[in-house]
Amino acid sequence: MSDKLTDMLEYYRTQSELSDPGDFDYLYEGLPDDIPSLIKAVQNVILHFFWVYTDQNYGISLKDIASTGRDPNEEHNLRKISDRLAKFVAIKDEPIIVPRELIERTVGNCRDFSLLLISILRHKGIPARERSGAASYLHPPPKKFFEDHFVCEYWNEEEQKWFLVDAQIDDFQRKAMKVTLDTCDVPRDEFLGAGLSWTKIREGRIAPEQIGVGPFLGEKFARYKLIQDLASINKIEVMAWEHWGIWSSSEELTPELYEMMDKLAQDIANSGDPEIFFKLKELFENDKRFKVPDNYEYNTANFDY
Repeated sequence: MSDKLTDMLEYYRTQSELSDPGDFDYLYEGLPDDIPSLIKAVQNVILHFFWVYTDQNYGISLKDIASTGRDPNEEHNLRKISDRLAKFVAIKDEPIIVPRELIERTVGNCRDFSLLLISILRHKGIPARERSGAASYLHPPPKKFFEDHFVCEYWNEEEQKWFLVDAQIDDFQRKAMKVTLDTCDVPRDEFLGAGLSWTKIREGRIAPEQIGVGPFLGEKFARYKLIQDLASINKIEVMAWEHWGIWSSSEELTPELYEMMDKLAQDIANSGDPEIFFKLKELFENDKRFKVPDNYEYNTANFDY
C-alpha cells in the first residue's frame, strides 16, 4: 500500500466535526461489525422525514411525532451526529442496539442515515465518507429518473476497494420502490456520484429532465451536487440543502468555467485515487470558489405538515 493511500485512508478513519458522536460514543458499544447489521442499527435511530410525512407508509406521521411534544423540523435540521444522538437519548434513554418503536426514532433524511453509518464505521476504525449524487432506484420501474440522494462510501480492507452503501432503504421501502439491488454494494451506475452525473449530462448520456430534485434538474442540479460532493470528500458532510461559493453565485458559466467544472467532475469521479484526492483537498481548502466561507452559517429547511 502506498504512503498516500495510507494517509488518505487514515484521514477517513477519523471523525469530522459533524460525524463525531462526542459524549454519546458509548451508544456505539456492542454494535455489530457487519454492514447489514449496522444498517439495521442506523434505521433504529432515524425515520425518513418524507416517508412519515403522512401515515400512509409506516402508520405514523409527522403530526403523530409532533403530538408527543417533539419538533420534526428541528430534528430534520440536526447537522451534527452528536446532536442527533442527544435527541435519540432524550426520546428514550436506551442503546442503539435495543429495538424501539417507530415513533421513538429521530426524524432525518438520506444524508442523516449516511452520516450516522459513517460515524459508526469511523468509530470502528473503518475509513468512510459521505457521497452526494443521484440514485435511479428511488422510483419504481419502468420510470428511469435519478433522484437527489446521499450514500455512505467505505473502504473494504479485505477487497482493497471502496463500496457504496445505502443505509436508508429498509424492508418497507425496498418493497414500495421495488428495489432489487444490494444496498450494501450499490452499483455505481445506479447511484451516480456528482462527478459522473455532471459528465453524463454534459455528454448527453442523461437528459436534463431525468436527473435532479424538484425544479433543480439537469446541469443546474449537477453543478450544485459537484460542490456538495467536493465538500463531502473533504469531510464537510453537508446537509441536502447546503450551498456556498460558486453554486451560490448567479454567475453564468463561461467556456473557461465549463472547462474547469468538467475537470473537477472528472477528478471527483476518480477521488478514490490518492493523488487525485489530495489535489481535491488542496483545491477545497484554498480556492474561494469552493471553500467554506469564514462567515458561513448553514441554512435550514422547514416544512409544513
